[in-house]
Amino acid sequence: MKKGVIFIILIFLCFSCKSSYTKIGDTNANYIPYYLKVYEADSLYIVGNHKRSFEILDSLFKKYEPINMQMYYEVINYMKLKVILNKQTSKKELKSWIVKYGVSLSKLENDSLLSYYSITNSKWLIKNYPKLRKKFMTSINLDLREEINKMISQDQYYRNNNYQANIDKQNRIDSINAKRYIEIFDEYGYPNDRVIGDYSIDKRIINPSTILLHTKNKERIDYFLPKVLEFIKKGQAPPKVYALMYDQYYLYNGSDQYFGSYSNSTDTPVNELNERREKIGLPNYFYDEWRYKKLYPDDDY
Repeated sequence: MKKGVIFIILIFLCFSCKSSYTKIGDTNANYIPYYLKVYEADSLYIVGNHKRSFEILDSLFKKYEPINMQMYYEVINYMKLKVILNKQTSKKELKSWIVKYGVSLSKLENDSLLSYYSITNSKWLIKNYPKLRKKFMTSINLDLREEINKMISQDQYYRNNNYQANIDKQNRIDSINAKRYIEIFDEYGYPNDRVIGDYSIDKRIINPSTILLHTKNKERIDYFLPKVLEFIKKGQAPPKVYALMYDQYYLYNGSDQYFGSYSNSTDTPVNELNERREKIGLPNYFYDEWRYKKLYPDDDY
């Protein structure tokens, strides 16, 4: 009887632990707290508080499947922090970074910190990297990547070539792109790096949000904004995409921007902007500017 009760308790605990771990795309996922913690860890990494930055990411990754957000790259930072703090790394972790996040051999060899992994695992990488990279490559949709790249080229074609004389032609292209994006969203979700790959694939930066910023008001309000917000909560789309679409709509219709995602001046108090931004998983107003100046003090933001 006692053994039976213990067995039931153990099963309950296992399921409880499993259900407390949020995966990207889970139906009831809420990645908003995840984004906010990433910014906190990111800021601590930048100012050199590596121990606390690692603690935040390590705890976060136990609750959420990591994303490796563009620009912040929290998985890469985590890898670097493990080197800085002399933390042990298993082959299973290294395999996951290569297969799930596309960490390339070139990156492992050429980054001053990440090179630790290529040096200490050189024999293992020689043997296993080709098949691991192949597994990553087969997990992404290269045809969709190419299609979206062509759509972006079309999106920019007349905008870069006598736009005023070709507005009708560009509008037709925008309508076709929007219709296709609805199909893509419904079939594949948001076409992020996990879906279409990243820069390491072909040395091209493909930004899916470009198309979204040229959608018409009605389809943006009725479909794209709610859908992108859904993707944000599921960990599939960056919060900034939603903010840019929303603020652009406000600005184009003669109002002040809501989230402060554009460089245009705003009359909204910073504390109010920060409250709004936090709700969709954005960092504080001016954070990205502060971040850039810290990382690249000799450049203009």
